[in-house]
Amino acid sequence: MKKKLWGSVAAVVVVVVAGLGGKYYMDQQHETIEALYPTAPGTFVGDPMPYYDGQDFLIYYLEDHRDGEVGFHPFSLFKTRDFYHYQNAGEVIPYVNEADDQERALGTGSVIKDEDGLYHAFYTAHNGDLDPKEAIMHATSKDGEKWDKLPDHTFFASSAYEANDFRDPYVFYVEESNNYWMLITTRQDGTGVIAKYVSDDLETWTDDGVFFKNDIGNDSNLECPSVVFYEGKWYLAFSDQWDQRVVHYRVADSLEGPFEKPERGLDHVDGAGFYAGRLETDGEDLYLVGWIPTKDEHDDRFNYNWAGNLAVHQLRTSENGLVGSLPETARKQIETKVITAEQLTGETIPTTDKAVIYSGKIKGSDDGVLALSFSKDNQVLINLAEQTISYRNTTIETLERGTPKTEMPIEVLDGKIDLEVVKENDIVVVYVNGRALSNRIYKAKTSDWKFVTVQGEFSLD
Repeated sequence: MKKKLWGSVAAVVVVVVAGLGGKYYMDQQHETIEALYPTAPGTFVGDPMPYYDGQDFLIYYLEDHRDGEVGFHPFSLFKTRDFYHYQNAGEVIPYVNEADDQERALGTGSVIKDEDGLYHAFYTAHNGDLDPKEAIMHATSKDGEKWDKLPDHTFFASSAYEANDFRDPYVFYVEESNNYWMLITTRQDGTGVIAKYVSDDLETWTDDGVFFKNDIGNDSNLECPSVVFYEGKWYLAFSDQWDQRVVHYRVADSLEGPFEKPERGLDHVDGAGFYAGRLETDGEDLYLVGWIPTKDEHDDRFNYNWAGNLAVHQLRTSENGLVGSLPETARKQIETKVITAEQLTGETIPTTDKAVIYSGKIKGSDDGVLALSFSKDNQVLINLAEQTISYRNTTIETLERGTPKTEMPIEVLDGKIDLEVVKENDIVVVYVNGRALSNRIYKAKTSDWKFVTVQGEFSLD
């Protein structure tokens, strides 16, 4: 029996948005949010599930209300074409607010469109009080917003996998085999694996074995998998649930694998301040769509927690593997300020309510340590001696006693740093030579900031 869901029918108007070089379609009945790192008012963004429908990026996500209800994490939806203007369609697939229902919480899934134009959502139904805790469920929609749940299509883990870890379905069509594949986060023999299920009709799914096994040196679950074809290669991404808690990627010449770590460079483009990143492409460009977490008690002194603001990196290939940047379409919407020599040597940079990019090419000595000081006790450090970039919740004077909240290896040759600092409210994302470090720094929202040379020498290049 179908369970009918509600949804609004939105009228569409056409407007011209400066900087886009064309027309941009906005919904009259949907709130438009202008932000690099959006959230819906009063809520937070959990695991995104991006789908490019040929015109728009439909970014479904688990909306974290933190409202104390029995149930939690409905599917909600942002639509965008430029990763700066977002139409907020709101909740589109609700959880069931009952303690004993399998859908007490919705978990990560994916959305695709079939050859007839019908949208299909596959998602996790999670209830920690049940055994098994997790099931895969199915819903369909004609417009991507008003959904019919199909409970008769629900299925649980086969005996080959741990039934209480069986989630995050990612579905895509495979031309070579003329069927659909579903990648699922699960466990086998005490370690995380990504299982592969197959279907001819998007209704009945058959276990087809392990697609990928944890190769990162621990037994972590491999959350939120996604796979895309880009510039002649297949890219697999997944998030390391414990230990590093970063979004890894693997590369293969075909879907049959083997999916291996990149030959050069890192297997991730951002640190632990960016999680649950899913790959998506519009056929030309490749994007990694994740979230930047809030902190416990919304205080810089405490640890990152679950959900926060949507965040998107545009990826490109290089001789050192994938590297990241702010999406070019978003960059066109906001001001870029060139870092001056006076600022590099300590002139205060005033904070602003608007999103802004600070960009510059910098030359540093081999032993150089440069701090981006966001208030007295929040530092982002570019350390050329250690070839790292890190965020520390400490003062300049006590850096040696502090430990990084997040850290990323960087590659700086001959001291040359291509630096971009993207700041919007309390989000600070720093790109160094294509490596990103995403951060939540609450004091950055209201505090002016500055560069501080901690060690060595730095100048504009």
